[in-house]
Amino acid sequence: MAAQQTTAPRPHTPEEVTATVRQFISRLSGRPGIEDDRPLISDGVLDSVAAVQMVDFVERTFDVEIADEDLELANFDSIRGLAGLVNRRLAAS
Repeated sequence: MAAQQTTAPRPHTPEEVTATVRQFISRLSGRPGIEDDRPLISDGVLDSVAAVQMVDFVERTFDVEIADEDLELANFDSIRGLAGLVNRRLAAS
C-alpha cells in the first residue's frame, strides 16, 4: 500500500488575495462591482462593525494575525488597501 502524501497548502498569490477580498467585501456590503480603490469606510459603504468583520475574515481566511499597528484606516478603507495588508502579512510569515 502506497503511503498517502500530504501537501502543504499552496501560498496565495497577490491576485488570489485581491479576488478573495473583493468577493468578501461585495458580500459584506451587498454591492457587487465595487472598485478596488473606492473608499469603503470613509464613503459610508461599510461601517466600523464591518471593519471588525474584515479583521476576522482576514485572520481566518489567510491564517495571518493583524497586529495593532495594522489597524489604520488606510489598510481597511479599500479593497486594494486590505489586499495589500494581507499580502504584507503573508510575506512576513
